[in-house]
Amino acid sequence: MPIPSVSAPPALGLLVCAWAVLISFSLDCAGIASTDSDAPSAVVHPFADYTLATQKAQQLHALLLVSVEPSTAESPADRLADDAVGQWLGRLDVQQRFASSEKPWIFCRIGSNETVSVGSQQVRLIDHPSLVELRHGPGIFVVDYAHEAAGLHGRIVSIVPRTAGKYYRFSPAHIDELATLPAGTLTQRSMMLAVRIHPERPLSVYGKQEPILANEAAAHSLYQALICQQGHHNWQTRSERIAGKLGGVCPTEVCAESWPHQDLLDSCVDCVASWRQSAGHWNAVKSPQVAFGYDIRRGKNGIWYATGIFTR
Repeated sequence: MPIPSVSAPPALGLLVCAWAVLISFSLDCAGIASTDSDAPSAVVHPFADYTLATQKAQQLHALLLVSVEPSTAESPADRLADDAVGQWLGRLDVQQRFASSEKPWIFCRIGSNETVSVGSQQVRLIDHPSLVELRHGPGIFVVDYAHEAAGLHGRIVSIVPRTAGKYYRFSPAHIDELATLPAGTLTQRSMMLAVRIHPERPLSVYGKQEPILANEAAAHSLYQALICQQGHHNWQTRSERIAGKLGGVCPTEVCAESWPHQDLLDSCVDCVASWRQSAGHWNAVKSPQVAFGYDIRRGKNGIWYATGIFTR
């Protein structure tokens, strides 16, 4: 039975979860008439299982947020009642934050011991290679059914582990950032998240994510990864090309590399910390930017190479 990957949608009927919730923009969106003019725009609708949550996400062209929670309680009901992240997702202010985003969202909660069929064997979902960034433990992942035109349909676009890493430390507040991150690939959204959660709250990531800059950042990160060397290679030529595409606006660029053999989110946080050590780089990252693009790629040497490109 197929399972979620970073390039393919999760299979229907894969898992059974204790509950899932749909956050819609209004009661009318759910086909329910409201008699309370003061009712909040964030409306929570319970679902019975992961299959229904996935079907609804596909039907509504929504983003599916899956909370993988520790399976320590004796019963699923106790686990769901006690889990801190589950309680966070149940908060009205959190639900309203997601409901006010540009696309609808579906929430689904499952236990970390949930298994899937791989060939003739049952394996834990969190042990599958497509979710290796969960660090084989609880966390959050997001599947995008909302941006088909961008080539993201059915792709895992965010993975946020709750297990502490070398640099990244989970906070439930990080979930809120997922509601307003621009559409993008897993690597792009991981870089944007790392910038947003820096204690100094850099402002570059709150501009417009410009597809041209995002593509250029992806291309240069890949180039650095291929040659296993950080740098602003061919920047004169690239900056002129970018300026030509953007009507003459002059771009700026920041680059960084991680320590070797780290996972994605640790490396993203590591690269942002590296920029913080350089006055020139940090000025670009922390300052308001009209448009931006971020991405990161891993080289065969186990080092991740990050790029940010901006225009003011």
